Amino acid sequence: MAGGPAMRRLWRRTGVRLLALQAAALILAFGLTGAFARISIERLAEQGMRADVAGETRSLDDEWRRKGAGHLPYTIAKRQRLWHGFEYGLASPAGAGLGGAPQLAALQREGWSTARTATGAVLAYTERLPDGGWLTVGRNLANEQRQLDALTGLLALSGAAGVAICLTTAWLATRWTWGRVDQLSATAAQVAEGRLDVRAPVGRRASSDELDELSLAFNQMLDRIGRLIDELRRVTTDVAHDMRRPLNRVRQKLERLARATEQTPAVAEEVRRLEVDFLEIIHTFDALLQLAEIEGRLRPQSRVDLAAVAERVAEALRPDIEESGRSLETRLEAAAVAGDTDLLAQALANLLENALRHTPEGSRIAVEVQSGDAPRLLVRDDGPGIPAALRERALAPFGRLEASRTTPGSGLGLAIAASVATRHGGRLELGDAGPGLEVAIAFPPGAA
Repeated sequence: MAGGPAMRRLWRRTGVRLLALQAAALILAFGLTGAFARISIERLAEQGMRADVAGETRSLDDEWRRKGAGHLPYTIAKRQRLWHGFEYGLASPAGAGLGGAPQLAALQREGWSTARTATGAVLAYTERLPDGGWLTVGRNLANEQRQLDALTGLLALSGAAGVAICLTTAWLATRWTWGRVDQLSATAAQVAEGRLDVRAPVGRRASSDELDELSLAFNQMLDRIGRLIDELRRVTTDVAHDMRRPLNRVRQKLERLARATEQTPAVAEEVRRLEVDFLEIIHTFDALLQLAEIEGRLRPQSRVDLAAVAERVAEALRPDIEESGRSLETRLEAAAVAGDTDLLAQALANLLENALRHTPEGSRIAVEVQSGDAPRLLVRDDGPGIPAALRERALAPFGRLEASRTTPGSGLGLAIAASVATRHGGRLELGDAGPGLEVAIAFPPGAA
């Protein structure tokens, strides 16, 4: 049943649906053309047969006038032997058959009709002779019908060939267009991963079409977005750097003030609180600088051992975690991914610090690496977790939930981890650890 989803994906392509519509239109057009052609040929053939029958009837009328009624049966018999495609019927004034086919001799009604004889269907014309007798001349339709059927088959074959040629040409043109659209889609996918240095292919201006114009507009948009992001990143970095200097000076003054007020406990405690607040502000600016640096990097290409990175970070933070009254477990499977060791280590450290900050004493924290075609780096805890409705908000920069507003932190830890995941072509996923929170960096398929 694998063909079912593939066919559905193929049918979702606009080009396939247009081809199907074109095929239906072509088949309908060729069908109607063939039907009209057959009707026209039938009418022309019938007109020709009527003319032939009328000519043969006039010839027999002339024979009757020159040689008399008694010679007409002999003439009909002779012409039947020589057979030129005509059928005859002759009846006396009393209605008795005098020659020809009995079925035609029995047609004693003037005008055109269709009768069936031993040889098949016949288009017949019947007239009253001057002596009161009846003369019928007909043309056998079998030969004409065979010719018409052969012509119809030829028209159908020509129509099928025409449909096949048109659809093949349209399919090749559509496949060529799909290739260019796929190139544009691939470029857009790279941009979605943070690659602002890529550009959509554009043909020569002399032969450009609407797809080239779309690619050109897309590239111009990327140029503008790149300039805006570079400018925003530069301004953000400059502001963060510029603000750190006066903040550090204030911090140093607070430290001197704290030493000077050691003899006044109340004032010293207030100064200590101010110093903690300033440290949090400085950490926020550090996180902003780090986020700007991560977003400015390209997707890494070198291979790293995800399990080794996870083990190194976990062992580095284990003393702090266990000293806080929490436990740390690791379940690491070997998984080599295209990644940046420093960025992955920083992302995991942020996730562990986030778990340490938002879980009560006695909680269990676990680090896990899952191998496979799409590796995953997970951090689980059995703390309060994050409700599903608030997880998207928690991933946004400065996205702090009400329950965590009284705890230290900048609100950038998950945002930095999410940015690292994006730089590796993956995504950061928040889930339910039952109880607690599960945070996973999910790498794309084929990353291992």
